[in-house]
Amino acid sequence: MVCMYVLNNFILQRSFSSQQSTVICSLVWLLAALSVAHGDCNNALTTSFIKNQLSSLEKAINMLDNVSKCTCPCKDQVVFHAEMGSSKTYYGNSVWVYDKVVTNVGNAYNTSTGKFTAPTNGIYQFNWYTLSNPKVTSHPGLFVNGQIKARQAANNQGGTSQWLTTGSSMALPLKRGEEVYIMDVRGWKSQLRSQWTAFGGVLIN
Repeated sequence: MVCMYVLNNFILQRSFSSQQSTVICSLVWLLAALSVAHGDCNNALTTSFIKNQLSSLEKAINMLDNVSKCTCPCKDQVVFHAEMGSSKTYYGNSVWVYDKVVTNVGNAYNTSTGKFTAPTNGIYQFNWYTLSNPKVTSHPGLFVNGQIKARQAANNQGGTSQWLTTGSSMALPLKRGEEVYIMDVRGWKSQLRSQWTAFGGVLIN
């Protein structure tokens, strides 16, 4: 039978996965059964029709196979949050080191230097909270490669029992390799309380 010859050649001359072969065989035998039922399997028009249908089928299967292999170029997750493990005092233009890590997905925050290094280009959201000792003022600012981007003032000079916590948040674009950190904007002495003084960030886009 011409139909079976055409179908067999189509299968033998190509390499398909097991799933593709199952689908092809089912459709091939369906076409053959329809041709036999109509008694026109040896008809040249029928043979040409089957070849065209099989060619279209092959293109569709290859297209689906390529789609299934496509992967999303998603960025890796980056998020961190760190606190000061103990009360600390910083002088002058010293980077504040938050040495108690709560989370550090992507390992972009360094507990030794207190700096976050952007692992990829993107938009990042940063948050920092500060609690100074009573009768002490500190001015924590967010820096990127030495440039001040945002600031806050923790003014606890009201008395011995004054405990005031300040907090700020900022989103900004970063390039891979840029460093983000906190230090006193005025370069003054800063006395910081543990646990309530924290720094965190996340890659949002």
